[in-house]
Amino acid sequence: MYLPREQFITLIGVKSKKIKPSDEMAAPQRMLDHLRRQSSSQLKAYCGYYYEYYYAMTEPGCILCSLVQIREEGQHFVYERNERIQIGGAEGTFERYRYVGVSYYLQDRLFLLDYESLTSNEISQTILIPNYKSRIIRLNGLKMGVSAADHRTPACSRVVWEYLGREINRVNAYRKVRLYRMDDPSIDEDLRGRLAQTKIVDGLFGIA
Repeated sequence: MYLPREQFITLIGVKSKKIKPSDEMAAPQRMLDHLRRQSSSQLKAYCGYYYEYYYAMTEPGCILCSLVQIREEGQHFVYERNERIQIGGAEGTFERYRYVGVSYYLQDRLFLLDYESLTSNEISQTILIPNYKSRIIRLNGLKMGVSAADHRTPACSRVVWEYLGREINRVNAYRKVRLYRMDDPSIDEDLRGRLAQTKIVDGLFGIA
């Protein structure tokens, strides 16, 4: 009984349990790793910065412009999305949101899944249709999430990503991140037309 632990285990013949490599990886990790292996390397062509436009889920009738960066990190493609929303009645004051997530290129669609990193109280998904032209300009798709307001309404909106390049002046680009009215001259006719078919339904996912 007074032998060192290792000698005592050897003496009584207890065999230590060997952990298989597959057991060390938790189920969510295995799922994400599976998606990573299935994802096409074509996603590399979409790395860089984008403006993301979609109907604001908290401000009906407004379009929200956010700044997104997709980058390769190790064996994964990750991205960061930054939003800021003007606070009514407080000139120059904004609420800021930062989302981080992973992206995959599966069967000719770009899938992006993220969460709000400051509060960790929501998850959103974006599905984009790739651009098959030699130059990436704008990508169309759908965004699904919930309103940041107290009622937390599930919502779905058409979304447009505008490619900015692999290297940008982030300070200058961030100045455009805000809410815009539909008739704001900063929202051009092409962008307005791409978003025009959106219909947001309280409590449901709705696309007109």
